[in-house]
Amino acid sequence: MKTVFKYLSILAIVFISTHAIAQKKIKILSYNVLFGLQKDSTANIDRYVELVKELDPDIVATQEMNGWKQKSLEELAKRYDHPYALQSKEEGFPTALTTKKPMTNFQKVTENMWHSYIYAKVEGLHIFVIHFSPFSYKKRLEEVENIIAQTKELNPKEPILIMGDFNSLSQSDSKNYDDKVLASMKEQELKREIVRNLNNGKIDYSVLGKLENAGFYDSYKVLNKTFESSVPTYKSGEAKIKESNAGIGKRIDFLWVNETAKSMLTKSIVLKNAKTDIISDHYPVYVELTIR
Repeated sequence: MKTVFKYLSILAIVFISTHAIAQKKIKILSYNVLFGLQKDSTANIDRYVELVKELDPDIVATQEMNGWKQKSLEELAKRYDHPYALQSKEEGFPTALTTKKPMTNFQKVTENMWHSYIYAKVEGLHIFVIHFSPFSYKKRLEEVENIIAQTKELNPKEPILIMGDFNSLSQSDSKNYDDKVLASMKEQELKREIVRNLNNGKIDYSVLGKLENAGFYDSYKVLNKTFESSVPTYKSGEAKIKESNAGIGKRIDFLWVNETAKSMLTKSIVLKNAKTDIISDHYPVYVELTIR
């Protein structure tokens, strides 16, 4: 009996060890970095590099990489040990993707987009890095339809992730958006004719609703019940951290996953700390997946 028990114990250890080895964690950071990390600020770029090194993500997706070029992005990525880098364009408000492992089948799309988006396959993950229009919910509806159309060409049994600055609000957060939010949005439309984010005078939730209807899940809501805004952040002077920025807290930065990727989710947060308080006017989204 002791021999049988010993044999079963060894088998259990081997099974657990093999199972642990078979699992792989993928860490992802998605970040609107505010006008290219305020590229004239060496201190802010250094702060960003320190943050990425601390997190050690496998994939970094950024928006608003203003002022950066493909070559300078590659140099930046090497500072945090990412040998692979891709920028959607070199003018305006680019999106960018840097990774530890090679990208395949990548595309840079500017047509029919207010800014642009990147698609690439990395470590078996289908990655979309987006930045939707900040001014028009109707344009955002067109943009999200473009993304959804491309996802339908992919194998749904493979993980698909759509991340970035959606400039859109989620119905799941609606209880956190009171009359003050609506009033501030109405005020913006009165001040600037280009701004048309309200849908018949109401807060629009239809853009992200399209993603839900297409079978995608808000990774934050999959794992969290509380509301956490992604804008605005806190600004800091040398001696002051958390000096409140003007504005009302909203969540417009997301990482959406299909059913396959949803089963891999182990962590999804809006990352708030002393560095992200001041790097940008957005907080980043940080996600971990376990691939079995």
